[in-house]
Amino acid sequence: MKNLILFGGSGGIGTKLTPLLSKDYNVCSLSSKDVDVTNFLEVKDFFLGNVADIVVNLSGYNYNTFLHKYSEDNLTKRQKQINVTVNGSLNILTNCLPQMRKRNYGRIILTSSILSSKPVVGTSVYSGCKAFIDNLAKTCTIENLSKGITCNTLQLGYMDGGLTYEVPEPFRTKVKETIPLKRWGTIKEIENTIRYLINTEYVSGCSMKVNGGLDF
Repeated sequence: MKNLILFGGSGGIGTKLTPLLSKDYNVCSLSSKDVDVTNFLEVKDFFLGNVADIVVNLSGYNYNTFLHKYSEDNLTKRQKQINVTVNGSLNILTNCLPQMRKRNYGRIILTSSILSSKPVVGTSVYSGCKAFIDNLAKTCTIENLSKGITCNTLQLGYMDGGLTYEVPEPFRTKVKETIPLKRWGTIKEIENTIRYLINTEYVSGCSMKVNGGLDF
């Protein structure tokens, strides 16, 4: 079995996804208490001691507010979004790629969001960070695909888990009505997409839109 490292495994999506992927992979599911992705040395030490064939990063943090309402009082919220999403992904890639390149094999899947291509008010920092992730995967592909390493993103829409349930109920109801399928995406559908990306080497540098057709 291949070793699959799942960062953000303690979240609403990660906890449901872990047992599904464990059927065919040796899954190491990590929370921020196990490895803080914003800490370069912690991530480095982890990969020095663990073989990673597949890396899935579900780590995320969101804080909604208008740009003009950021101040010294909530500046840490802005920075945390950047640290977890941008720096966290960079720390993971920087430290997993050397061993993958030595073995000429690797599958990297980062988590993006529908907000990357269809932002809404109050999500400027989060949306910008996710757009960074989508482009990061493209550059990672250019640099590493010749070594048998693919890198893609899951551009998730509103799923049955995770940040969807942090949205106030009245807004959630309105959002669901705008989705052509009139429902949330399922964890099984995320699992199916991850398995496809693992098994299909010719797909790399892509942002897989798992959003029920919401942004077309």
